[in-house]
Amino acid sequence: MKLSKTITAFAESIADLKEVFKGNVGVIALSWFLFSLTGSLVNPFFAKYAKDLGASDLHVAVMRSLGMLALALSTIPGGLLTDYLGRVKVILIGTACISVAQFLYAVAPDWRFLTAIFVFDYAVHFYQPALTAIVMDSLQRGEEFKGFLGLNIVMAIPGLFMPVIGGVLYDTLGVTGIRLGFALQGIVSITVFVMRAKALKETFKPRDKDLGKIIFELSGYRAVLFRALKLYLFTSILWQVSLGVTNTYLAIYVLDVLGLSKPMWGLLSAISTTGTICASLILLRTNPRPERAALYSAVVVSAVQITLALPYHVRHMTITTATLLAASLVMGLASNILNSALSTILTRTLPVEIRGRAIGIQRLLDNFGASAASLVAATLYLGVGYAESFLVSSTVGLLSSLYLYTILLRRWPKERERRLRLEE
Repeated sequence: MKLSKTITAFAESIADLKEVFKGNVGVIALSWFLFSLTGSLVNPFFAKYAKDLGASDLHVAVMRSLGMLALALSTIPGGLLTDYLGRVKVILIGTACISVAQFLYAVAPDWRFLTAIFVFDYAVHFYQPALTAIVMDSLQRGEEFKGFLGLNIVMAIPGLFMPVIGGVLYDTLGVTGIRLGFALQGIVSITVFVMRAKALKETFKPRDKDLGKIIFELSGYRAVLFRALKLYLFTSILWQVSLGVTNTYLAIYVLDVLGLSKPMWGLLSAISTTGTICASLILLRTNPRPERAALYSAVVVSAVQITLALPYHVRHMTITTATLLAASLVMGLASNILNSALSTILTRTLPVEIRGRAIGIQRLLDNFGASAASLVAATLYLGVGYAESFLVSSTVGLLSSLYLYTILLRRWPKERERRLRLEE
């Protein structure tokens, strides 16, 4: 009986996704699936690829920091262009540029060239505000949480099997295996460009083509931006620092310090993705309040980072594998919920006409935060210690969750009620 109810819930969740994935949202979902297909092949091993090309642990952190800095600086003009030219043109320009970057990754002779391409790749992701804005514009009112959660599920599906294939390729062919993965990603990028050019429909036509007015128009939305900035403080600074060690060093920690094989690391990633997708499909049926979903998932991600320190001290392969599997499973699920919930909250907060610029500001702050977090991560990982760095990260994450509670579940509802009274 329970199995029958579970199967029914999955079927109903998939039916819900079919309703959400229409028009532009469907095009973005398919393109993100294709990118994730090849991304899951190479991304879990990127830090290891950099080390095989001569980078040190410190170089890996600096590389990530520079990439995040480049992305941060590019998103402000990207956000302005999103509200100046419209969404589609900006998306197409960015997609064309990243296609070039993938082929360059495949021929990188050393870590220095790889760093240059990494910075270029992140800089030409200036179109991220346009992507987010077109999804926000295209989702129906009340369907935002389902939409973002569904998009994250679609992106996760290739993680069921591609990391294993990537691990086998890397183990069998060495660096050549990852180079082939990047070449394949270049071909996929070109395919996505053609698909987006033919299928995406513009959702916003600016009323005013005066770029100066578009910049200064934001002053009229001070109240909205102030509320968004309070959320950006969490996403851009506090949360980035709390995940800095995990985002920068987890693959190196697992492969070089704990001694797992590349195929095993890929298998762990794939198994964790399975649980993430199944739990997310069930969550689609419950449609929880996004503020509570964001808070609970942030607490879970922060707490689970403590368990990443356990294998370093126990040094038992079975315990190590089981611990990493459980941690990856729970963190993947909770992170998916957190990102979807925060995107939903912002969609309901930001007016259509300023979404490009407001998201550009968010991406600017996010990536400045990620850049700084990579350097903080290097200090913790190399200075405090491998396992201890995860304990410090967990503490930062829990304190960040407390801040999230104060703005979402204490102040945010009061401000919303006050705004509604004024409108009445």
